[in-house]
Amino acid sequence: MRSLAALLFVLTLAPPASAQSIADQAQRAYQTFAGGLSQPAFMVGGIGQAALDGLAGKWARLGGPDPKTGVESYGTDRDKLCASDTAVIIAAPSAVSLDVTSTPPDGTFVQHYTLVAGATFAEHTDPTEYFAAIGLGPNKQGVNADQQRAIALSLVNGLVQIYRPSADILVMTRDRGYPLIFARCA
Repeated sequence: MRSLAALLFVLTLAPPASAQSIADQAQRAYQTFAGGLSQPAFMVGGIGQAALDGLAGKWARLGGPDPKTGVESYGTDRDKLCASDTAVIIAAPSAVSLDVTSTPPDGTFVQHYTLVAGATFAEHTDPTEYFAAIGLGPNKQGVNADQQRAIALSLVNGLVQIYRPSADILVMTRDRGYPLIFARCA
């Protein structure tokens, strides 16, 4: 999924292949996905650190197209989302990490992201606070609840790619699922 999204992104930025040599196309791809950094600078986290600069604050997770109608509403509902309990608080406690705090009705949980290399971050979410916040705490019993917990936890732990296409937009991509797009709240 991530590679398909990356390919589509590159194709929208680049002129038709016939207008560019392979070397030009390759250089454009490296500039796009390495943020214009050299390989050594990219590998020591230059792009990840740039994504974290000035990040602290309240953000809303945008939903993209409406699943029922298909109407694209990217960002048009930002103010409504910022005023709701779906908004998150993002902090960058160090030059190589960020924390996303969510406060659903049943509690609060924090997702920790630590830079691995390039734009790759390791994501960790504490199971105890996460399960309580999403209604799958220890009071939920049975095989079904255990399966739900396993699936839920697998979706909030792993490796993610974090990009910052602008000061007010943050993008997280995972192995599974649609990219998460966050917009800074006013």
